[in-house]
Amino acid sequence: MDSSNGTVLDILTHRHTGFLKSYFFRYPLKVRKKVETVCIDMFKGYIDVIRVCFPNAVIITDRFHVAQLLNRSLNSVRVQTMNQNKGHYKKLKRYWKLLLKSHEDLDLTNHKKSTGFYHLMTEQQVVDELLRQFPILEESYWLVQNLRSCIKYRNIQRFKTLIEKETRHLPKTIQISMETLRYHSNSIINALTYSNSNGKLEGTNNLIKVIKRITFGYRLFSNFRARILLICNTMLPLQI
Repeated sequence: MDSSNGTVLDILTHRHTGFLKSYFFRYPLKVRKKVETVCIDMFKGYIDVIRVCFPNAVIITDRFHVAQLLNRSLNSVRVQTMNQNKGHYKKLKRYWKLLLKSHEDLDLTNHKKSTGFYHLMTEQQVVDELLRQFPILEESYWLVQNLRSCIKYRNIQRFKTLIEKETRHLPKTIQISMETLRYHSNSIINALTYSNSNGKLEGTNNLIKVIKRITFGYRLFSNFRARILLICNTMLPLQI
């Protein structure tokens, strides 16, 4: 996809690195050198393909996928904590959305009845009370919150500091996520520098899923590809 205008250029059958390289090598090197940026998810195979096929391109990791990685790792810690503490199982399960919500967006003024607690509480008080009882969950929570804040506000220096933080005492999912962030650190920093994102591409992926669902699938990939290109590249933008 051309991120500048949302045009779908082609649909490929799979993402094996050898196949992708042979596909892009069909274009002259002179043309491939003109590609300035490539925005990708966190699939490691793409990095090698881009470096070989588009030597002048800046690799950008999509910010949404960074936030998604962090949320999944934190949620995994919540589930682990929940399963190890049966007395707090229901509360940790019930308020999972609040734990994944940005702390600065939690309501801190409206007090209301919260299941599992004996007095009226705000959203922020519920989260703070849950974290107070589980130090490992609390440390994981604030690490994720701070990293997400770096992504949101494009704080490159703080991001560099946080990814070097010692995490060997934290759950395995947090450790793996931090290793992933360190591996992709250069392309994530590029994401905090450039405005590029895969927003249009993710929207197109959802549209493709709808096309596949309403047609009950396609026997031939060539027909499926033709239908996608026809619909995606001829739809008129909504006038709002």
